[in-house]
Amino acid sequence: MGALLGALAALCIGLSDLFGRRSVAARGAVATAMAMQAVAVVVSAVMLLAIESSFGLRDLAVGMVSGLGLGVGLGCYLGGLARSTSTVVSPIVATISAVVPFTYAVARGAPASAWSVCGASVAIGGLLLITVGGGRVAHVAVGVRWALLSGLGYGVGLSIVIEASEASGAWPAVAQRATALLLMLAVALRSTGGVPSLAGMRLTVIVAGAFAAMSTVFYLLGVQADTTPAVVTASMFPAVTVAVGRGFYGDAVSRSQLLGLVVVLMGVAAVVAA
Repeated sequence: MGALLGALAALCIGLSDLFGRRSVAARGAVATAMAMQAVAVVVSAVMLLAIESSFGLRDLAVGMVSGLGLGVGLGCYLGGLARSTSTVVSPIVATISAVVPFTYAVARGAPASAWSVCGASVAIGGLLLITVGGGRVAHVAVGVRWALLSGLGYGVGLSIVIEASEASGAWPAVAQRATALLLMLAVALRSTGGVPSLAGMRLTVIVAGAFAAMSTVFYLLGVQADTTPAVVTASMFPAVTVAVGRGFYGDAVSRSQLLGLVVVLMGVAAVVAA
């Protein structure tokens, strides 16, 4: 079950990227991130009605720390996409955001057989192959810088949320997205001197924010059900984001990157089988 929920989280991340990128070009990374987080807060709050959720200050604190990480991750991720391409940014973000929580989960005692560790290593190796196989694409250096910051943010955010209690339900997701929204607001005030208008927010941004919220909910449920496979399968999102970039935005995809995607899927399959 953990593997399935992690895979659903990865799918939601990719779908959020599909719709979010359409807004970045028109409204900018900060305004898009703010709009997405605002929608994600509402969707997460609605999920409290659908999922049995027990309120607790500790779980709220976990969600807030996670939100800081994801706020940094999302802001830098969209910033990287605005300056480079998904084939540069997404794989690096995926590699770091997979390694950090997997290492954290294993270090804190999550069950991890030799087969699952091997599969995770293969999957991470595939992500690295995607990263170095990008070939000659525009603005590599700036894309790498933004991707490193994004990956570290996501890695911290996805690691700390493992500490949420099983009874917390969607409460950490609500705190996570609310904190990320406040962080994006602070960034907007510092960078532009004002709050970007969310009036006339397009349907694409609403859908992107809804998928972002669902990715957190699925991830939370996944790590509560079975931490190790959930963390690894959630890292599959580059397979979706690279496909989205190639199919909908014309991003360059090399043969090495396609091979890397196959290796990622093989590694994830090994973890699931374990």
